[in-house]
Order: sequence, then C-alpha cells, then structure tokens
Amino acid sequence: MLRLALALLAGLLPGASALAQAELPARGITIIVPYAAGGVTDTLARLMAERLTPRLGVNVLAENRSGAGGLIAAQAVARARPDGATLLMHSSAILVVAANTPDLRFDPITELAPVGFVAGLPAVLVVNPAVPARSMPELLGWLRANPGRVNCGILGEGSTDHQACKAIERTAGTTMEFPVYRGLPPLNIDLLAGLIQMNFGSASIQMPLVREGRLRALAVGTAQRLAELPELPTLLESGVPYDGLAVNALFAPAGTPAPLLARLNAEVAGIMAEPAMRERIAGMGALPGPPDAASLAATFRRDWDRARAAAQR
Repeated sequence: MLRLALALLAGLLPGASALAQAELPARGITIIVPYAAGGVTDTLARLMAERLTPRLGVNVLAENRSGAGGLIAAQAVARARPDGATLLMHSSAILVVAANTPDLRFDPITELAPVGFVAGLPAVLVVNPAVPARSMPELLGWLRANPGRVNCGILGEGSTDHQACKAIERTAGTTMEFPVYRGLPPLNIDLLAGLIQMNFGSASIQMPLVREGRLRALAVGTAQRLAELPELPTLLESGVPYDGLAVNALFAPAGTPAPLLARLNAEVAGIMAEPAMRERIAGMGALPGPPDAASLAATFRRDWDRARAAAQR
C-alpha cells in the first residue's frame, strides 16, 4: 500500500512523467556507423562514444554497419526501438544515396529524430594549376570560353560535389563533363595529372595539396568564409548559388521520448563546447555545428530537399 501511495503521489508531481521518460537504457547505447572503420564519420562516432559514456553513466559504443551507401545503417536505426539505445552517426552522403534509390523503404525525415550536430566538413573548389584562372570570375569566364571541354570530377550523381559543380555550370551559362570516381584518392590522381580540371572536395583532403602547390583553391562552399582560409571567397560571394556542409550528426529513431532527446542533445552540445573537442574537430578540418536540435532538423530537411531535387534532374 505504501508503494502504491508513493507511486500515485509521484504521478501527481509535475515533471514526474517526463523524468521517467528521460531515463537512459540500462543496457547502454550503441552508435551505428554507416561506413567501415577508419573514416571521418567513424572517428567522430568513436570520439562521441568515448565522451558520452562518463556523462551519461552508461556504456556507449560505436558499431560499424556498412553497406548500400549508408542506407543499411540508417534503416536499422529507423526501425530500432525508440528508447535511446540505438543512435545513428549520420552523414550527408546517406541522403544523396537515399534520394537516388527508386525503391527506398523508409523516409529519413519522418523516421529519424535529430539528436545533435557533431561536425560539418567544409569543401573547397580546387583546380589543376594548368587552369588559367586564379579567381572565381576568371574561372567562370574560362568555362564560358570552353563549353563542354572542362571536366569536374565528382563522387556520384547527385552528390554534394555534383550539386556544387552544376551550380557553377549554370552560373557560367555553359556545359561541363562530370566523370564519377569512387573516392577522392583516385579522383586526385587524375586531377593532379591534368586529366580532369576541377573538383569540389573535402577541405581536409584537398588543402594539403593546395599548400604544396599541386592544386589551386578558388572558393569554399560554406555560407561564410572559413577562419582557417580567410583569403578564399565563398561560392555565394562569387555569384554561385550554393552553400553547404557535409554534415555528421547523431540521430535516434522517431518516437524517442522528447525528454530523452533533450537530455542527449544537451550532452552532445556540452561535449562540442569542450575546448579539447573543438581543437580535435578543427584538426580534422571540420567545423562544430549549432548546438540545438532545431537547427540540425532544418539542415537535415534542406539537404534532403536538395538531394531529391538533384536526383530528379
């Protein structure tokens, strides 16, 4: 009777239900990584797992589950029990794959709930040094003078680099070719050899080649200039209607209780505010994102709409 009375009293207290819903799963949390070990997304997932464990008081582990361009992992998380035990380390590339999958069996927007923005990976427009353009206006003029003769290497139809290069093509009012590569390493072999002339690729990979004088950087794809590369204008400044980051963020299954999502978001934001973590992120050539889940949801929706629009062209 005493236990029953206490239970009834607890039910009457303000916030009692919310506190119960915010309880963390005792069995711990698994962050599903959609790619093989060793990449940026995998590294970020393991950093988050390491730092979330003491903050939450439960074991947090990262598990690689690659395949189908990240869709296997995304669908697994979407179908998991919405109790906070299973999270996804999302990559923007998953949305591109999803938008180009005719028989897609889940809706990323309605079946995944944003937890927290971990890092954005800025991209930079680079050209082979033989290209006679040292600024975006010069590049646009050169493209107009060479319709159909310039190759911009990309990592997939509808990918973020493809979207950026198409925006440049439309701004110049010309045509380009878009050879597809399986990754930046093989793409850079052809770019350095002059077999292709341009690429819009990860700043963390392309800028070391720029500093060595093997490539030339002309612009960045972020909404504002990068503090690390203040001399480079944005594509927007250059009249090219494109801005964006390759986003890595944590998501949970839709239906996860709001108090639990809020607790996880607060812990992720706290981790991303740590000077040591921000330094580690910067060392990877990445940028910390806005801490609130609402901003992440808006970015997620924008990236999904862009990917679908690109897939329909």
